[in-house]
Amino acid sequence: VSTQSTGNNLREDGIRSNNMSKSGAKNDTLAGVDVKKLRNKKLTSTEFMQVWFHYDKDKSGYLEYVEFSQFMKDLFLKSDCTDITPEQVEKYTAEVIHLMDTYDENRDGRFEMNELAKALKIEENYLNKIINKKSIKDKHVQSVLKHYDSNCDQMLQGIELKAFVGDLVRSTPDIPYNFAMIEQACNYIEEMSGDNNLNIDTIKLILSLDNRQQLHRKLSEQTK
Repeated sequence: VSTQSTGNNLREDGIRSNNMSKSGAKNDTLAGVDVKKLRNKKLTSTEFMQVWFHYDKDKSGYLEYVEFSQFMKDLFLKSDCTDITPEQVEKYTAEVIHLMDTYDENRDGRFEMNELAKALKIEENYLNKIINKKSIKDKHVQSVLKHYDSNCDQMLQGIELKAFVGDLVRSTPDIPYNFAMIEQACNYIEEMSGDNNLNIDTIKLILSLDNRQQLHRKLSEQTK
């Protein structure tokens, strides 16, 4: 990525945004996530998925540089100030470039899911607290449902399901945490459970040792 050309483009975008966003209206969420949590980089895996799928506009499984810089610009514009100066645009431009340089591990000019997860510092994998127990009891399954069920409908679906499955993938260090693996895991889990919406019974089924091992074997085959 060219630092100079990127900086110029972002400055122009930021100044245009400045001219269009002086209403002073305050909105404390971005992609449905509390802005303070985004700024402090303390996201749950569900909140991370909300950000990812909001900005991965082309559903490529990557956040291209333009998509990531849009996220950073949107976050920047959520600041309390109503006037965006060229100096402030310079600041977020530098932050975009710094984060890409730091976390774009394979230097391809885009973020894979695992790279963005490191940049935004999502929570420690909640499922590790459960699957490392000697036996998974009903109360543990209930706690899993409660943790990922952000709309409290007693089901995991959509972004909630992706977050749960993503943490299943994260719990196996030899399986890459990326969009493709999560999609594969979702397909296997749908085959296993017979549904793409999970209730407490299907979560319990999936968390059983035999089914987790079966899921791991299938995902391992995809990495060969």
